[in-house]
Amino acid sequence: MKKICQPERIISQLHRIEGQIRAVEKMYQDKRGIEDIVCQVKAARASLDSVMKLLVDDKVGGCYDSGRVAKKEELLKLIDVLFDVT
Repeated sequence: MKKICQPERIISQLHRIEGQIRAVEKMYQDKRGIEDIVCQVKAARASLDSVMKLLVDDKVGGCYDSGRVAKKEELLKLIDVLFDVT
């Protein structure tokens, strides 16, 4: 079983993102101004980036792989995923 170093922080951030997405939906349904909706979408996207950073920090720090030292190939693959390299 893989371990994550910061599970409470990641789960908390995911809950925040869920709330932000629901807010975007409600704002859209309520026909709020596009500027307000876009601002909320940007906040949700920034929160997703924060979660991705936490996950990558855990991976690079060796926490996600139960103390296993990450190999160069694994890090290169992770970089490819982060930057959508195919």
